[in-house]
Amino acid sequence: MTRPRPELQPKQLVRTGLLASGIIAGSFLFMAVGKAFILVAFAVVACLIFYVLAAGGYRPKPSRWAGLPAMVIGIVTVFPSNVGSHSLWLTAFGDNLRCDVISVQEHPGRRGPTTYSNELRCGDRQVHYTPTSSHSAQKPGAEMDLVVDRTGFVPHLEPDKVGLGRSLMLLVALLMNAAFIFLVAWLPVREAVPAEAEEDQR
Repeated sequence: MTRPRPELQPKQLVRTGLLASGIIAGSFLFMAVGKAFILVAFAVVACLIFYVLAAGGYRPKPSRWAGLPAMVIGIVTVFPSNVGSHSLWLTAFGDNLRCDVISVQEHPGRRGPTTYSNELRCGDRQVHYTPTSSHSAQKPGAEMDLVVDRTGFVPHLEPDKVGLGRSLMLLVALLMNAAFIFLVAWLPVREAVPAEAEEDQR
């Protein structure tokens, strides 16, 4: 037996949407805050917890199924938001430059493998470059292309990491959360069937 959709709670929906936006914004800020990474991580975790509570508490008790999906969607949101927002930012504020490799630095890992980075000269700029996944540091004297943030707000990226496909991942994160919040508010509530009624149906 079903009844109409949950009672509309605009303030609760707005709060849930803002918490989802907080997760997305924090995923972007991970790249730009440097040593404040831990503070942003705590803020994202706080947004995630309250997002789960807000989504789970929106529906009445007989139909409170939204908490666990909210947690999964909130966690999954971090990756496409991070990748998509980084690419979108550099699409808007990045310069694609041809760079000369000046030097290579070795970074021994305490527990993990040794990593390498480069100092680059990109026109009149000197840039520190840490390779992303599927890329590696280059030897001095080599040339490479790099998308450099002219504002200096986010790290630089290789050209294949910046483009429409990656930027659309941010839209995917937004739509995924918007669709979930819509379903939480729109799906009808299934009422609990009294034990006597279940016996009568049998």
